[in-house]
Amino acid sequence: MKKIISSLFYTALVAIAMSSCQKGEVVQDVNSLSIGSYVTLVSAGNNIIDATNLAGSKVATSVKEYGSAQEKLIVYVTKAPQTNDRTLWKKVKEYTNNGGTYNLEVTGQEIATALGTPPGPGETYVLYNQVITKDGRKFDVSNTLPDLATVSQYNLRLTWNAVVVCPFIPAQANGTYIITRDTWDGSVGELVRITSTQNTEAVANVMFPYAEQPGIAPVKITITPASGAATVQKQTYGSYVSFGPQYARMTCEGTGGFFFSCTGTFTINLTHKFADGTGQGTYPYHLKKR
Repeated sequence: MKKIISSLFYTALVAIAMSSCQKGEVVQDVNSLSIGSYVTLVSAGNNIIDATNLAGSKVATSVKEYGSAQEKLIVYVTKAPQTNDRTLWKKVKEYTNNGGTYNLEVTGQEIATALGTPPGPGETYVLYNQVITKDGRKFDVSNTLPDLATVSQYNLRLTWNAVVVCPFIPAQANGTYIITRDTWDGSVGELVRITSTQNTEAVANVMFPYAEQPGIAPVKITITPASGAATVQKQTYGSYVSFGPQYARMTCEGTGGFFFSCTGTFTINLTHKFADGTGQGTYPYHLKKR
């Protein structure tokens, strides 16, 4: 298997070199062409940026050269989603090749400087690794064959991400919030009171203002302090018995949310269920502090 992968590596590298040729160049026999170049992953480091500490927080990864000898590596950035249009990339920094391994680090402030605007919580940025070979050729995700870039065995590190968050601080989170999105209950514009006494949870006094008795209860939000990542464990929040007895004591639950106390925003997708566990769909729910 290793021999097969190695052979595929060589073939793919030659293909990269061919794909990077400019219009008007003479077509050569493939055996006479030089091979391409890229970097492979050595280790993946932190991918989180703290919006409240841009200069002091950084994302990192370690990569090594593969293929034609490299002179240097240049890191570029765009706001997600990824684009292969180089004209939209903004240069962050460059690294001279010293021994074949690059230990890449990019701070939140360096991203802000490159793009001219500070990264905000909930945003994702794409970092692009472009290598310059000793004979002056450029290789990056924009001129690498898609199959080579996505096959895990090749272990390429052509791009990497920076996810912007902010730590959860209870004192910042406490207060009155307005519902800005609720396609389940239709309660946009209604108010919710959030209280928090510890950095691992917050409590909404009434998550869904149009819910009825029986079963009206506060909803607890579980939070990861460092990132503001939020989940709602399955819990009863109220009823809609006017729609039928099956709507008594509804529950909600959800993962993949964020509670950013620094901006006063809470977003999550919540799955609603009857008391017997029958699912009624998953709906977005957003709050914004007044």
